[in-house]
Amino acid sequence: MSPDTTVPDSTVPTSTGPAAAGPEAAAAQESGLPESALPDSAEPDPAVPAGFSAEPLSIPSSLDDAAAAAFHEMTDLRNAVTRDTYRNDDFVLPAEVLLPGYEPSGYERRDGRLIREHGRLVGRVLFDLPLTEDVEMAKMMLEIHPDARGRGLGAAAYEVGELAVRDAGRSEIRTWVVHREVAGPRIPSPSGVGDIPALDPAAQMLLRRGFELGQVERMSVLELGAEHDVALLALRDGAREAAGADYRCVSWSYPTPDEFIDGYAVLKARMSTDAPQGDLAEDEQEWDARRVREELEATAIARGDSVLVGAVQHVPTGELVAFSELQRMDDGTRRADQEDTLVLREHRGNRLGMLVKAENLLAWRELHSDVERVYTYNAEENRPMLNVNEALGFRPFVSEGAWRKVLV
Repeated sequence: MSPDTTVPDSTVPTSTGPAAAGPEAAAAQESGLPESALPDSAEPDPAVPAGFSAEPLSIPSSLDDAAAAAFHEMTDLRNAVTRDTYRNDDFVLPAEVLLPGYEPSGYERRDGRLIREHGRLVGRVLFDLPLTEDVEMAKMMLEIHPDARGRGLGAAAYEVGELAVRDAGRSEIRTWVVHREVAGPRIPSPSGVGDIPALDPAAQMLLRRGFELGQVERMSVLELGAEHDVALLALRDGAREAAGADYRCVSWSYPTPDEFIDGYAVLKARMSTDAPQGDLAEDEQEWDARRVREELEATAIARGDSVLVGAVQHVPTGELVAFSELQRMDDGTRRADQEDTLVLREHRGNRLGMLVKAENLLAWRELHSDVERVYTYNAEENRPMLNVNEALGFRPFVSEGAWRKVLV
């Protein structure tokens, strides 16, 4: 899962950066780490850095308002962190694309704090509070500017964020973090597949504050081009033949046609039950046509996103049984994101995952031939879908840890 789907920016996870040091001994024992991987101190340093301050995140009604100055500052901060995390500009977003994602939703309440050092914006803590399912949970993202790390600001910012989550009546925090490779011991995923470097500063910060690793996700990238279309065609045709006449491909752009809206809602709901979740089980989500329109489509359309949904229809019943989404923000980049993809359990084993993804990529190429790269995200234990992605040409880009902390 990508944390910017849990905070109102984009579909991209971001790194907390080296905001604090070392896991405590108990956390290391639980994850199988040697005590040599631990710092001397087992407790967070409560000291607040000089010049540290936190202010509530204020969402302007318009970017032309005088009150929008802080939002523009925050956008610059976000983009600096994003460049540092991914070492490219593919995920840089302008303020006008970000703002619609911060508007109120009937399904999540979004909040946050801006972190300053002697008045200069150096960080932010964002959290989403689900309102319909998982109402005990907060989904958090913490970012510190690369130039401001190593001074205790991230540790102090986290304490501010946790306090805000507690004040909101939530008892669990979840966060998704990109981890940089560091030599040394590894923390295994509880799923048994995937691991992250224990000495990555973000991992140390989280372990020290009582977080547990719940899952490891792989972010992958596919380079598009005319020469690759031939391979996609062959993969699509092979999957179509294997699937047989009982299945056919359909596709649409937002807004979803009425004839598909109910089936699309069913598929979105099944994402919460059929997709691998590691140790991060969530409540089954309730989706209907209204939620698709209000939670998905309204924000995407307001941002100017281009979204193409490919689906597989079971001909004998007319039901939609698989889908895959491609999304491009109006950000001036040449990238797209492959978002949710699912084949219903009862229809697996018919190569529908390959069929729906290859078909959707080919249709996307006809509509957006200037897009050069597609990014996607999968749990490391989701080997069937990783097999499909690897056959399509996706290669690993970064690893992301999904973490949880139960507040006591």
